[in-house]
Amino acid sequence: MNTSDDYISVSLETIRVGTTVGCDLYLQNCVDGGTKYILYCSGTNAIKPDKIEELLRNRIKILFIRKKDEKAYLKYVELRLKHIINDDKIHINEKVQVVYGVAKNIMLDIFEDPRSGEQVERSEGWVSNAVEFILSNKASLPNMMSMISYDYYTYTHSVNVSVLGLLFSKYLGFKYEEMHAIGTGLLLHDIGKTQIESAIINKKERLNEKEFAAIKMHVEFGVNILMQTRGIDSTSIIPVMQHHEKQNGKGYPKGLKGNDIHKYGKIASIIDVYDALTTRRSYADARSPFSALQIMQDEMKGSFDDNFFRDFILFLGSQGEKEP
Repeated sequence: MNTSDDYISVSLETIRVGTTVGCDLYLQNCVDGGTKYILYCSGTNAIKPDKIEELLRNRIKILFIRKKDEKAYLKYVELRLKHIINDDKIHINEKVQVVYGVAKNIMLDIFEDPRSGEQVERSEGWVSNAVEFILSNKASLPNMMSMISYDYYTYTHSVNVSVLGLLFSKYLGFKYEEMHAIGTGLLLHDIGKTQIESAIINKKERLNEKEFAAIKMHVEFGVNILMQTRGIDSTSIIPVMQHHEKQNGKGYPKGLKGNDIHKYGKIASIIDVYDALTTRRSYADARSPFSALQIMQDEMKGSFDDNFFRDFILFLGSQGEKEP
């Protein structure tokens, strides 16, 4: 999806004949040095086969939607995500954009209504499709990393951490079930922040002792939300529960140490910190991957499992594929 003024381009291949998209579709017309957008199909009308055939005859593979309708479009492609990732006619970059865009849309909805079972169910559906996409070897580390947001918002951070975690778990040799469990937990690892005052979450200055104590409660809040959500596997709650635990026992909420921390928790703590460091904040520029890893190795020494941290460094330098 490419942005042009108030319109966003979408691939014709993501739209299925006989369905209603839920938002108006436009054709782009460039004349006399200007650009006009002409209504092609109303969002309430089903796409007819002859309309698609007409576009293909004219070698038109891109349609446009209004930027304000992006959420409706992403909800539409979410329902077709499995088909899109398995469609060989759709370019890999378009697939990656759709996968990432759908995840951001889901997380926005979850952070608005965290206790909605429907939203959490959507997140599990997304993880299922993302795991299939990654295991199919169609989604490489460079492809997926190109879409990661470097502006920090809680919802984009959640998507970044889940995408990185899924790619890393594939690198480690995890099978589908484990990838699904950790991917779901990573996507929802900060859901408890919905219960923290936004003034604390968005504060630009250093948190005082009272504020830090409040924000640490997001772990317990998140665990409680998911424990009360039907259908969430208990192993998916582990990354939520342990992503702030440290190998040296100086983390929270339980101060777990070494092997008392589950491997999902160890992986979550590494990726959570790495994404936070490599993402631009209102009060700090994004660090480069090298700089972030240097900080984690030197200034946070003892915080991370040595073996997983070493593997994570190798993973980032390997294009996501392990040497045979």
